[in-house]
Amino acid sequence: MPDRDQCEKAYNQGCMWGMGGGDNNRCPYSADDALAEWWFQGWEAGIQAWHDRNLQEQNARQA
Repeated sequence: MPDRDQCEKAYNQGCMWGMGGGDNNRCPYSADDALAEWWFQGWEAGIQAWHDRNLQEQNARQA
């Protein structure tokens, strides 16, 4: 079982990848690794922020 620091690191890595607009097929952990779930949760938060930022930029350009 991974410790808290490992989980945070995996989450933050996923979040940074998502915030850069990266897709979720680049997870560095194998599917059976407990850290993969943390990475995907981070990626989901990051990609949501990326989409929100792009939407705001589009709306600003159209205004």
